[in-house]
Amino acid sequence: MNGSDGRVVVVTGGARGIGDAIIETFLTDGARVVSFDLGDPEEARPGVRYLALDVADLDAVAAAFADVDATEGSVDILVNNAGIQRVSLTDRFDPAVWRQVIEVHLFGMFHCSREALRRMLPRRSGAIVSISSVAGIVTIPGRGPYSAAKAGISGITRTMAAEYAEAGIRINAVAPGSIRTKLIDQGIADGSIDLAGLLTEIPMRRQGLPDEIARVVRFLAGPESSYITGQTLVVDGGWSIQGVRDRPDWLDPTLDA
Repeated sequence: MNGSDGRVVVVTGGARGIGDAIIETFLTDGARVVSFDLGDPEEARPGVRYLALDVADLDAVAAAFADVDATEGSVDILVNNAGIQRVSLTDRFDPAVWRQVIEVHLFGMFHCSREALRRMLPRRSGAIVSISSVAGIVTIPGRGPYSAAKAGISGITRTMAAEYAEAGIRINAVAPGSIRTKLIDQGIADGSIDLAGLLTEIPMRRQGLPDEIARVVRFLAGPESSYITGQTLVVDGGWSIQGVRDRPDWLDPTLDA
C-alpha cells in the first residue's frame, strides 16, 4: 500500500530509537532494509543487515553503498537519521565536540545523499528523507551545534529537492519534537532536560513516540506524497507554535561553570 514492498531502504542511525522504529515500519511494508550505524543494535531485527560505519567518513560511506549494491541492489529510499546530541553553553563548548556534532549530522547527510543520488539518477526515481528537528526551528538554549545542524538539514533538503526534482527524485525532511527515546531519557536523568517544564511547552502535553515519526517518514518516502518535495514536516505536538520559555539553572551563564 505504501509502495515499499521489495524496495531497498538505507536507514542511517538505525540501531536504536527513531531509526529502529523507521526500520520496523519499512520492514512491515516488505522493504529490504540496511542500517548504517556506529554501534550494534540493542536487538537486531530479522531480515535487516546492520553495517557498522561512521557516516562522517566519506570512504566508509562509499564502501557501504557499494556493499548494498552487491547484496541488495541499488538503493531506492535513503533515510538520513544518524545524529548525536551534545549540550553546553557556547562559551563552554569544546570546539572539537562542536565540530563532531556538525560532522555527524551535516557531513553524514551529505555523504550518504551523494552516494544515493548517484544511484537514483540513472533510474530517474528515488526518495530521500532526512531527520531534522524542532531544535532547528525553536530556540533551545544549550544546543548550539545541534540546532545549527538541524536547521542546516532543512536548508540542504530544499537545495537538493530543487536540484533533483526534474530527475524524479523527491527529497524531504521530518522535524521531530520531543520523542521518547533512550537519548531523551538520558537527558531527563542527567538534568539537561526538564520533562515537567518541557511538557508545559507542548500543547498536546505529551512526548511523541518513535513510531509516530516513522509513519511520517514512510509517508514522505512513498507514493502518497508524490507531489511533495523540499519540505520539512514538523511533528512536535505543537511545540514549535509556542516556543521555549522556561529553562533549567545550568543554562544560566552568570552561574559558575
